[in-house]
Amino acid sequence: AVVSTQSTGSSDGTFTLHISQMTKKASILSGWVFSVFRDRSPGVMPTLYKALIRPILEYCCVVWSPSSVGEIQAIENVQRCFTRRISGMEGLDYWERLRRLNLMSLQRRRQRYTLIHVWKIYHGLVPDS
Repeated sequence: AVVSTQSTGSSDGTFTLHISQMTKKASILSGWVFSVFRDRSPGVMPTLYKALIRPILEYCCVVWSPSSVGEIQAIENVQRCFTRRISGMEGLDYWERLRRLNLMSLQRRRQRYTLIHVWKIYHGLVPDS
């Protein structure tokens, strides 16, 4: 199968279409993970999430990082829904689930990637071409 790595920007300079397509793809894959893997334990599911779903939500995020609250929430909702379905996490709020699963919010991870990228640019570690 051929996987597209092209980022879809809108004509108005935003990445709304890309974010919408990406969250839809990640949500569908999340459903697939829960339909195929019967073990919903906190030891197995975060590993599957990190390997299969989170990369879709973070690929080139320094370029398309959302600025609107709606887009930020749409992306975060994928992780929110996934963590809710893990055994033992059902009654907990989102932030407690993240703490127990040793995960960061996706927004926090994007902020971290942006800071690292700016640092690399400042220190000449990013190619000019």
